[in-house]
Parts: sequence; C-alpha cells; structure tokens
Amino acid sequence: MSDWATGDGRVDVAAVMNGIREKIRGRRDLGLYDPELLARLMADNHNWNISTDYRIETHRQGLGARAVVKLKQLVRPWVRLYTDHPLSRQAQINLYLHYLGHNLVRELVRLQVEVAALRNQVKALQKEKESGRG
Repeated sequence: MSDWATGDGRVDVAAVMNGIREKIRGRRDLGLYDPELLARLMADNHNWNISTDYRIETHRQGLGARAVVKLKQLVRPWVRLYTDHPLSRQAQINLYLHYLGHNLVRELVRLQVEVAALRNQVKALQKEKESGRG
C-alpha cells in the first residue's frame, strides 16, 4: 500500500484503482473470473438478472419448429404458474446481492485508501520523531 502514496503523504487514488484492476486481471488470467461477467453486472440494463417474461423460440427449422413454438406457447401459462413466483423471488435476491456487492467494493476501496493514508501519516510521524532525536 506504500506504493499508493504521493511525495507529500497523500494517497494516489488512481494508483489504488490501478492496483485493484491489476489484481482483477491477475485473477481473471488464472481463470477465476468470467471475463464478460463484470461488464454484464456493471451494465445499467440489469440484463444479467432473471426475467419471468422469457421468449419462446427454438433452434429447429421448418414446420416442426413452428409446431414446437406453438406447443410451448400453449403450455406456457401452466408452467408459469409454478415458475413465476420462484423466479421473481430469485430476481429480487440477485438484485439485492448485486447492490450489496457494489457497496462492499466501494467500502473496501474507501478503507484501502484510508489505511494507506494512515500508514503515510505514521511514516511521516516516525520520520519527524527520528529527525527530532538527531
């Protein structure tokens, strides 16, 4: 964290953020992160969350494909009786955890900056104390 200090004892926030990004890159290189997950989670549209109004489609082609889609459309109201409530609940949980994660990251960065500033103050006081002795 001493790498984050400027010459005048203040914290270089850009260096802190670069350090965090570097750690994330390192973990991503190890395969610990889905590279597109962060971008999807940070997007404003929340398309990462579960949606109960899913589209009905098929990979098949031709007349059989249209028949499959129509059959799925006919069955959908009964399926939704059982799936809508749990999916809505899961979407609420996902959104809560999403905001919780954002707030935790903000707090973590704030604490890292604060710790770096305190370390710089301690170092400055130690230098001042040492120079007072000499």
